[in-house]
Amino acid sequence: MIRIIVIFFISFSCNQLYAQDNLIDCLVSVRKLLSDTILLNPQEAMSQLQQIENKYILSENDTTEAVYYSLKGQALFLRESYKECIPYFNKAIQLFEKTNLRQYEYLDAFRFIAFAYHRTLDYDNAERYYRKGLLRSVAANVNNVSQYNADMYLNLGYIYKEKGDSVLANDCFLRAKEQHNKINDIEDWNYIDWENQYWKKINELKQAEKYQDAVDLYSEMINGIIEKRGKDSRYILPAYSKAILLSRYLNKYEEALPIFEDVINCAKNISLLDESVCGSYCNLALCYSYLGNYEQLDVFISKAKEILSLANNSYYPPHSIYRFAGNGAYWTQNYEKAIKYYEQYLSPDNKVEPGNSYDEITNMLGVAYIFDNKPEKAKKLLIDFLKLNEERIKKSNHQVLANIYHNLGRAYMLEGNKNIALKYLQKSEILQKELYNKTSERTQQYIEECKKR
Repeated sequence: MIRIIVIFFISFSCNQLYAQDNLIDCLVSVRKLLSDTILLNPQEAMSQLQQIENKYILSENDTTEAVYYSLKGQALFLRESYKECIPYFNKAIQLFEKTNLRQYEYLDAFRFIAFAYHRTLDYDNAERYYRKGLLRSVAANVNNVSQYNADMYLNLGYIYKEKGDSVLANDCFLRAKEQHNKINDIEDWNYIDWENQYWKKINELKQAEKYQDAVDLYSEMINGIIEKRGKDSRYILPAYSKAILLSRYLNKYEEALPIFEDVINCAKNISLLDESVCGSYCNLALCYSYLGNYEQLDVFISKAKEILSLANNSYYPPHSIYRFAGNGAYWTQNYEKAIKYYEQYLSPDNKVEPGNSYDEITNMLGVAYIFDNKPEKAKKLLIDFLKLNEERIKKSNHQVLANIYHNLGRAYMLEGNKNIALKYLQKSEILQKELYNKTSERTQQYIEECKKR
């Protein structure tokens, strides 16, 4: 029985951050795929890590190389490639020690190696790395190491229990309780194991794309949490995760909406503003928009932005709520409303979000302009965007660039300028062939129309 709590943290100096913006964005994207319970996708993480390895010279920076090896180890571990993940964590440890970055990822590398040995029933090596992690935690640069030590002692106790040494096992369990003063009884650990079994089964169902089965299991888990603990902080993540599956994967927005509302109300009672709560505010805006409740949405947005400002969460800055509201309208083809919210999201007053959101919403706003019979606005938006960003996204996001070229070509077509339209459509065609080995029927149709001039 192995209990896993993983804390991820990425730290870079200002100069490193300036010099390797795109690499850091890529690493953060992989981190999210490995640490976010909803997005958990080690296969996609491995694919992105391979792209990073092909694109960047990692050895130029020991810190980013250490983080890369740590993430690759995590991806392999989550794919249950336990023996294969160990060398990557050992490389990460060496580089973290070389740069003296003894923080959360550094400690987690020892924990993952111990877990990997534990999973393969190599008890001697597992015990060695649990103890190494405990020793290294003394000099680690972290604010609160007690949770880490409690977790390591707990799993070390399980090692001794499985080996039949009840004296040492009980000693480790007592040390675990001493390290975490919030734990009053070993039954609390049993509750966490009960909860982890649900997460494991749910993630397996999501990987198999059995989303309704995962929703049903979430319901069972949530009922158990309420029965055992009431609606405390542990209720929030599974409730939020269930609502995400209902809305994004099953298109059951009416069922998801009251769950997001309940998460928000529950969080108010316990003064919690974590990532799940911030995500609930944004996804509730998406539900209101998708269902056409625009009056309620506009009232909600003004309140939600205040809460998101207080939360100061990097994944959900206050203006990100306009992106969610715009998406709800866009997906239901209410382009007039989508334009309203996307324009607010892309306002020059707002800081650009990390990742691909800025690029993708710019393209979607261009599409909305076209379908709202405003090709001149689409043309200006996309030309201005390319002037500032074309070289950057040539290196990082060919899919979005292909779409932007297509939509810019369409905008020129609608204005009657087929010569320039053809130039952009053919650029899109080249990228599409690189990406998909074919060209979309719509792009090909527009190219043929332009050639008939």
